[in-house]
Amino acid sequence: MKPLVFVVDDDPSFRLLLDKVLSKDYDIKTFNDAAACLLQLEREQPALVLTDYAMPDINGLELLATIKQEYPALPVIVLTGYGSIEAAVEALKGGAFHYMEKNLNGATASANFTVLKTLMSRAIERATLKEESQRYKSEVEQLKKKVRQQDTIELIGNSVSIQSLRSMIQQMAAIDSTVLIRGETGTGKTIVARLIHRLSPREQKGQFVEINCAALPENLLEAELFGYEPGAFTDAKSQKKGLFEVADGGTIFLDEIDSTSMLVQSKLLSVLETRTFRRLGGSQPIYSNVRLICATNASLEQKVADQKFREDLFFRINVVSLFMPPLRELGEDIVLIAERFVQQFSREMNKGVTGISPEAKTALLRHTWKGNVRELRNVIERAVIFTPAGSDVQPQQLMLTLPHAPTAPVATAGADFSIPMGKTLEEVKLAYIQAVLKQSSNYADAAKTLGISAKALWEIRKRYGIDTADAPKTS
Repeated sequence: MKPLVFVVDDDPSFRLLLDKVLSKDYDIKTFNDAAACLLQLEREQPALVLTDYAMPDINGLELLATIKQEYPALPVIVLTGYGSIEAAVEALKGGAFHYMEKNLNGATASANFTVLKTLMSRAIERATLKEESQRYKSEVEQLKKKVRQQDTIELIGNSVSIQSLRSMIQQMAAIDSTVLIRGETGTGKTIVARLIHRLSPREQKGQFVEINCAALPENLLEAELFGYEPGAFTDAKSQKKGLFEVADGGTIFLDEIDSTSMLVQSKLLSVLETRTFRRLGGSQPIYSNVRLICATNASLEQKVADQKFREDLFFRINVVSLFMPPLRELGEDIVLIAERFVQQFSREMNKGVTGISPEAKTALLRHTWKGNVRELRNVIERAVIFTPAGSDVQPQQLMLTLPHAPTAPVATAGADFSIPMGKTLEEVKLAYIQAVLKQSSNYADAAKTLGISAKALWEIRKRYGIDTADAPKTS
């Protein structure tokens, strides 16, 4: 099928000439004025518009401006018998693909049709490529969104608690109500808040911004949330947008909401009720369409009873509550989560740790996990550090406190290595390296046990000044 081209010119002879010259390669429709062309554009879309520059009522530049406003992807080539550099520049600035002069011979107009056909072909090709590129880009974005949604909604675990949590996240993402996420520290409240945003329509409309309310004093928290005008306080040299302004259309996540002062609570209540706020030092109300997700590991009911949290704000943010299950209640899901962490850290450290041994899995299931998923993550990261490449994580690499242990917990990495709990990760790492060096006959064996190269081991020994007495013989 030949591409459709609209020709707009008030000169009937030139229209006829263009129709004859171009009809072999294009499906030509001609119009004697711009109004007729615009009317037809509402019914069908051509591949290109050729328009005269000087026409009565609506001239070529005015037609060009209307087309670019209504149909920005449609290429336009402007033709005129009254060419000038200024007119050409004006047409190109208006969005024309190109500008070309007609050849005037007495009362008859013609054009360099070889050049014109080349320009038309290039214009249509470029428009087609741009359209395809936009379509592919849109398809890629849709695929990325689907992948993100599949990843985020596929929470690790098969327990009843995880299945219920997964269902609740889907339901909350579909609505726009305020959400209060409750649960012990380290249970993943921030992650769930992000999932709710990512699965909701707001992901396409605005940002997800988060702030830990316990991390900032009252005045700084207020400035972060609502912004400020120059001169609002001593160090306010310029205007700053607050998170409620930055996140317009998106989601704000307030972690540890129980730590906010009564003043901040009052302002939060006002924003939720009116969807407006004022910057510090400002007088103009600012509209903000945000979704609020809050989290706490405290009993807000008790805070209300102690008059440390506003009851009206509690009712306002507690529209929908989500309770995060502690890790110790997830049963076999603990192992599934741990295995995912092993994969993650093994990949990041390029260690090739193969998995978790049955004995280590038993140890994971027996642990109390007071720090929940955050504690599990740290335990697995440390274990991957000390697990030789190509091996499974063993119980001694987990360095877990055994339940009901009569003495201080001990982490062992071998028959001659022990270190009391309470040491930093760096101290444990160096102590383990020293123990391996003492037990190994040469650097190659020590490096193999540690899962690193002999050169890297030598550099570690030099960097941290490990006593040469700990070093094995080089032979």
